[in-house]
Parts: sequence; structure tokens; C-alpha cells
Amino acid sequence: MNIIQDIPLKLNHDHLMRGLIAQHDFLLDLIGNKPFIFVDMPVYGNIGDLLIMQGTFRFFENNKLQPRIVAPIFAFDTNWIKPDDVIVFQGGGNFGDLYAGMQPLREKVAKEKPNNRIIVLPQTIHFSSEAAMQNSIDVFKQHPDFHLCVRDEQSYALARQFTEQAYLAPDMAHHLYPIKSIPSIPHATLLLSRTDDEKSSSAPDSREFTTVTDWPKLVGNREKNFRLFYLAMRAFYRSGLGKLGNKLFAKLWPMYAQTLIQDASQLFGRHEYIVTDRLHGHILACLMTKPHTVLDNSYGKNSGYSEVWTAASEIVSQGKA
Repeated sequence: MNIIQDIPLKLNHDHLMRGLIAQHDFLLDLIGNKPFIFVDMPVYGNIGDLLIMQGTFRFFENNKLQPRIVAPIFAFDTNWIKPDDVIVFQGGGNFGDLYAGMQPLREKVAKEKPNNRIIVLPQTIHFSSEAAMQNSIDVFKQHPDFHLCVRDEQSYALARQFTEQAYLAPDMAHHLYPIKSIPSIPHATLLLSRTDDEKSSSAPDSREFTTVTDWPKLVGNREKNFRLFYLAMRAFYRSGLGKLGNKLFAKLWPMYAQTLIQDASQLFGRHEYIVTDRLHGHILACLMTKPHTVLDNSYGKNSGYSEVWTAASEIVSQGKA
């Protein structure tokens, strides 16, 4: 199959993207007028998670919502949660057992704070262990005010096992639309292909493309800067000044993260056509109105997302390697 193909006429992309932004209006009622805490600010170099973070902050800003506390998981104390607080967790693809760290914290909060509303922003659910999933279901089903937002139909079917308060919603990164694009190099093509545990068993022939890369390669040696942010925030937290440190770095870190997003946007902008098995490679191409083909990751996350939200766009093609 030739992945780079003519784009069939479908729906107007701008109309589709603005419609996806409106899909999150129900969150305004869920958060309401209560103070809220935003947990799991991603202080690392995954550009997809940074796009989600920036889109979430744009959603807050556009709707005049101000979190009382913004915190990463490594500098957050559940004792900071007050009786009237709503706890809002960052969206993404970590609801499950594929990535360590986040799920145990969500479960800890659900156990310790049965009277606080908990909202998980749009996630993809994936458990490799049936036992781990059942244990997690048992925790969240006990919480009367747990609200789980998911990004695809398969995750929605699973979410209903965790709570009756499940919602199908697009990724928060869509609030960054539109991102302006620089002029592209004629006929330049980009393959953004996973190199981690979610990589597919098959991939396109890299020789077909002008540029082949992945998020970690694009980030490069900036990992040392992420480490400095982490160490500084962790030091504040361990010294008992976690709230102060988070207040400071909740402003500084997004400013630095934006430089990584700008690098990714410039990379995408230089290419006329993009092929990717990264969900947020697909979403970034949508944000920039770049014609592209989205391939699947190892467990069907990308096709599940695209089929619900973006496949109808005239710039989106779904393909297999």
C-alpha cells in the first residue's frame, strides 16, 4: 500500500476542529464554581503530553477557570485537598498499567477523598493485566463522584465498568487550534514513528521519506533541562515548600514546554505531508491543518481515536504500514 495518497474530499477541516473544541463544554458544569486542583502537570519531554497540558491550560484560560493548585505527581500531597475541592487529573494515555506512577495516585486519591469530586480528563484506557484492571475498577466504583472522560469507543466501554459517570470526549490538545504553519519545502515528507513500547510491529519503509524521527530524537539533549525542573520542584516539595514551588513552576514550566511544541510545529511545517503512528503527531497535524496519514500504535489507540473524532476531515487519511 502506498501510504502517501490523494486525499479524498470529506468534511471541512476547520468546521470539524472547532466542533471538537465545543465538545468539552460539559466540563464547565462538572467543575462548576468550586475551587479545583489540577494534578499531573507533565514535567518531561513527551511532546504529546505537553500538547495536552497546553490545550488544557488554554481551556481553563478561555473559560476563566483558575486552578487553586497545579502540581506534577512527584510534588503533590493529597493532604492539600480541601473538602470543597474538585480534583482534575490531566488527560492522556496513561489510564491503565502501561506506565507506572499515575494510576496509583489516582487510586490513592479515590480511596482517601470519597467526598471530593474527581474528574479525569480525556484518556485512553489500556490494561495489560486483567487483575490490575479489576483491582482498579474495585477502587473507583466505590467513589460516588468519580467522572472519567475517555477518547474512544473501546475506552468508553471499559470506562462504564469503572463508573456510570463516563463521558466520550476528544483530546484536550484540540484547544490549541489553529497553530500557524511555516512554508513547507516542496515534496518534503515526514515520518514520525514511535520507538517506545507502543510502537507497531510493522512500519513504513523509511527510505520513502525526507525526514524520519520521533519525539525523543526531536527533544534531543534537552533532557538535562527537564531534569533540572524536576530536581528543583522536588527540592521545594521535600523542604515543605511544595505549594510555593508548584506555584512558581506552574508558570515557568509551560513557558519552557512551549519551546518544544514550537520545535515540533516547525518540523511539521517544513513538510508537505506527514505520516505518523503517534496520536499527537496526528493531532498536531490536525492543529496545523497539515495533510497526513495516521497509522496505529501497538494496541489500536490511534485508529480508535481517529474513527470517532477526525477521520471525516479532508486532510486526514487512515492507513496501514
